[in-house]
Order: sequence, then C-alpha cells, then structure tokens
Amino acid sequence: MKRFILSVLLLSLLLSACNKAAEPTAGVATETLPTETTPPSPTPTDTPEPTPAAEAFTQYQFEMTLDYSRHSAEVIQIIDYVNKSDFNLASLLLVVPPRAFPNAYQQSELSGEAVASFIEDGIRTTIQLSQPLQPGQRATLRLAYKLVFPQRESTFGWTQRQLNLHNWYPFFPPLSGENTWISHDPLFDPAINDFVGEYITNEIADFQLTLRLVENIPGLLVASGANADPIADGVLYTLNKARSLAFSISGQFYREQIDHNGLLIQAYVFEYQKEKAVAMLQIASQAMDLFGEIFGPYHQNQISLVSADFLHNMEMDGMVMLSSKVLDFYNNTPENNLTILVPHELAHQWFYSQVGNDQAMEPWLDEALATYAEYLFYEHYHPELTVWWWDNRVHAHPHAGAVNNSIYDAGNYAEYRSSVYLHGAIFVHDLNVSMGDQLFLPALKSYVAQNYLKIATKADFMAALQAASPDVDIQAIFGRYFSD
Repeated sequence: MKRFILSVLLLSLLLSACNKAAEPTAGVATETLPTETTPPSPTPTDTPEPTPAAEAFTQYQFEMTLDYSRHSAEVIQIIDYVNKSDFNLASLLLVVPPRAFPNAYQQSELSGEAVASFIEDGIRTTIQLSQPLQPGQRATLRLAYKLVFPQRESTFGWTQRQLNLHNWYPFFPPLSGENTWISHDPLFDPAINDFVGEYITNEIADFQLTLRLVENIPGLLVASGANADPIADGVLYTLNKARSLAFSISGQFYREQIDHNGLLIQAYVFEYQKEKAVAMLQIASQAMDLFGEIFGPYHQNQISLVSADFLHNMEMDGMVMLSSKVLDFYNNTPENNLTILVPHELAHQWFYSQVGNDQAMEPWLDEALATYAEYLFYEHYHPELTVWWWDNRVHAHPHAGAVNNSIYDAGNYAEYRSSVYLHGAIFVHDLNVSMGDQLFLPALKSYVAQNYLKIATKADFMAALQAASPDVDIQAIFGRYFSD
C-alpha cells in the first residue's frame, strides 16, 4: 500500500478540516470575476421541506470597497436582526471576530434606533436596547469600519498569493434554549500558529454584499459560495439561508467549472496547479452525488473549491478551501489526500451548513461525521481501498480520547484531531456496524431533515439514531466513546 510522503506535522495539518471614506473606485473588472455563468436553479424535486413562510432570518447587507494591493477594506454594514427566541431581549450580543487580531478592525460607527448604549470587550460588543426586543420583532443596526487584514497564512488574512475573508464581519450569534448567547473565545495553539478548531457558531441568515475595488487589477478572481451579478461599478453577491459569507481573492487563480446535474461546481486553483482542477471537479461531483443521496439534497445552487495558501482546510457555506499542498501532492490516484479531503470538506455542506452545531463545545457533531463521510466515499467509489483509508487516515495517527471533547477539553490541535476527528470516525463506524447500513444511513438522512437550518445537539443526533433502531442500545455505544 502506498504511504503519503509528508512530514508528520504537515500531514496532521493537511488532514484537519478544517481564525475615512475610500477613494473613488475604478470598478471591478467583471470579465475576470466569476460571473460569466449564471448558476442554475436547484432541481425542484426531492428538496428539503421549505422553511415556513412565517419564519424569517436575520439579514446582513454590506457595501465593501476593497483595496486588494494594500490589504484593506472599507465596509458599511447593515444588520436587520430578528429575535427568533421566545424571550424579550433587553440587550444584544454582537461578536466581532476580526478584533481577535491587533488593529485589524477599526470601527467608526455603531448606531441604530434601538441602540441605547454599547460596551466593547474583546471580540464581543454588548448592545443595550432602548426597549426590549420582543419575539419576532426586528432591530436594525448600522456599522462602519475599516478592515486591515493581517499577513498570515489562514482563512482571515493575506499572503503574496491570496486574500482570504472568513469570519471577517460582526454578527449576532444564536441564542440557546436557556436564553444565553452561544459565544466562545478562540483557543490559539502555538504549535500550528493558528486556532484550535472553530469557536464560532452561526445561525442561518441571508447575505448580500456589493463589492467594489479601489483599483482595477487584471486577472483578479473572487471565489465565493455566493451568486455573483455584475452591477455598474462592481459585483453584487447574494447568499441566502447560510451561516456565513466568505471569500477568497487572488490574481493568481485559474478557474475551471462544470454544470453537474444542475449544480455549478467551480475549482479555483493557482495557475501552476491548473492540471489538477479536473481531478478536483471529478472528486467533487462524485461526493456531491453520493452525499445528496445519503444525507439529503444540497440546498444551494453552486459550490466552489479553492486552493488555499495555508496548511489546513476549511469549510464555508457554498465554498471549501483545501491546502495548496493537497493539490501539489496529488498523484492521479485515489490513494491521496485530495480524494480524502474533498469529500470531507464537502460533507460539511450538510454537517455545518444545513445542520449547525456548537463547534467549540460539540465539534464532533460536524467533524466526526465529516471524517466518516470520507469512509463512505471510499466504500462507495473505491471499495478496494477502504482498508487503505483506515490505515492511512486513522490508524497511522494517534486516535484516542473522548470523542465529545470540546476544543478547550482537547487544549491543543493534536489532541483535538486525535479525539474528535479520528476516534470520532471509529465511533461513527461503530454506530454504523451496530445498526447496519439499512438503519444507520436512513437515520443520518432523518437527522439532517429534522434539524435542517437549525443548531443540533447530541440529544438530537441520539434521538434520530434511536428512532431508527429501537432494538440497538445507542446509549451504550455512546458510553464507550464519550466522557459523560
């Protein structure tokens, strides 16, 4: 069996999933932006149950003027927040992820008719309201700020090849059933020079962003999960029923795309990797077909896969980023990281995007399931390599610890990966073997359908499994892997 020719540190990073008005613009070079192909509408059959008409989402609107060369942006942001809880809210909590980086976020305005006062503390801003916001009511907030992107190889920052905008704007986190905000602090691990896992939990919202450039840069491409429409002086991006809005921008991108059964799949790779784009699209097509069958239909009309100028991988709504090293080492065989990690990140379009979870406190609910989705991919398309997958993906690395570790319980990336990803995959496989495919796979689809656009918990996952297999002691299986 082939082994990966990667160092231990590099491999461990690659196998993660996943921290004043501008000058008049010259306009966006729309001919170089991903707007030539209008994504087809999703197939109207076999789709998730529609969101009830009475249910509304918080809306985020942005006007961004981007200075790509100087790695900065001026932003006007309007948030139309809807109180979806059962409680009257005397105050609101705004989370500002870019404030985790010194001088990256420079706010000049925070206003709104309902705003009485606000207090800033680290990445959080507590907004005292002039009167309580009742269930179903809306409050509108206006912010103006400048982003100065840090130079760092990660999902928020810039390198010589790429500018990445993920978790770049202020947002309102979800409320728990106990009327507490689901908001956590990032955990930094010096060993990887980045955060451990994800610490942000988002509720479903609708997004619209108008992007303009300070200068017209030939060949600049913008990768995103949003639909892009050219306007007079820029591009309008729209993404609805999503947890976040993210972009990756580069003047060195090469784009290849296909219309696969009504789904627009785009690959953004660096110019020197252009021969790898076809393989990326092929793997993605297979994964989207399989996961649509197993987990339920994909809920957007496009998906973008992006080569990342850093050593880890990350899911966003309608977009995934894979380390450029994953593409560099691709050898035109399925015994390779690209075939492992494309399915992993795409599985997050179900276990993160469609079904959310508290990624800091219950990361296994998306990461263990996404890791096991890799196995399901190999079992379906490369059954002769399932033993190879277990040997190379799981057994070749530490794979122990409580599967339900939070990022803080794990404390560092190595333990987090060992317990949540790899021991997590063993745990999910135990469930599958104990229940059998005929019960386990429908239970996964039921779990997705029942928790569509919600934030799920361990109890929700267990309920779906137990309902599908009342004769299997699901609690006992959990007890073998969980710390409580």
